[in-house]
Amino acid sequence: MVNNVLVVGGTGMLGYPVVRRLCADGYAVRVMTHNLERARRIFGDTVSLVEGNVTDPQTLSEPMRNCDAVYINLSAKMDIDSYDTVEHQGAANLARIAAERRLERIAMISGLGVDDEDSPHPYISAKVAAERALRECGVPYTIFRCCWFMESLPLYIQGNKAFLVGKQPHPISWIAATDYSAMVSNALRTDEAINKTFHIHGIDKMTIREALELFCAEVYPNVAISSLPLWMLSLMSKFSRRSEMKGFLDFMKYFEHHSEPVVTDDSDRILGPALTSLRDWTVEYKKHMDKEPETVAK
Repeated sequence: MVNNVLVVGGTGMLGYPVVRRLCADGYAVRVMTHNLERARRIFGDTVSLVEGNVTDPQTLSEPMRNCDAVYINLSAKMDIDSYDTVEHQGAANLARIAAERRLERIAMISGLGVDDEDSPHPYISAKVAAERALRECGVPYTIFRCCWFMESLPLYIQGNKAFLVGKQPHPISWIAATDYSAMVSNALRTDEAINKTFHIHGIDKMTIREALELFCAEVYPNVAISSLPLWMLSLMSKFSRRSEMKGFLDFMKYFEHHSEPVVTDDSDRILGPALTSLRDWTVEYKKHMDKEPETVAK
């Protein structure tokens, strides 16, 4: 039975809610981080913290000591030069050490569309390779191929505008991190989730523009939605030294031309269904903003 869980990537936008849910559900949680000071500011003394770096295998064995499972939430932060190093090699390093430590379970977040083995996109190909590393490591695995998270919507807002990059015509699913976190927790409790790849969808499906319109109308009524053509972002990226911009451009180009796959599996029965609508999530987000006012400018 899984009791002690190492969470890798627990300080991020999607990892933090998983840590909170695992703690609430009675797991003993250890968070591995390469920045202990930042992790202490986030968690205080509520969880055990340990230092480690997924790109350095020598730092990974000790964090897994006395753990039953490891949950992986890696992010190269749209840095196209780091996709393979972090998303693929990092996951492969963790999988190899988990096998050496004979852990009971290994799990990771992935994305819808990662079944495209021949995808030229470096993010997709890195995730494909990461999933393969988990399946082949010998540790019972669970992979979550997730749709788009509602928590990403505020990231589109810069100053008094919300920027929609490209046309993005395809409706996509939206899921709340709290719903997903419950699924991770449930997966670690049941043998039915062993050696399974789940396709995680939310209950709402709409385009990015439609989602932004709903979000801004409730939370930022004075924010206007502006379209930023892909060619313009491409031009900007040529003059930028930030590799993240090119990574973001390639990411949005991919979704401009690829619709979200619809896959039916046992996710709802085994992990529990998504319960939060985008409207309900937006209302709760607004309540949080009212309690802790922030400026729109980032």
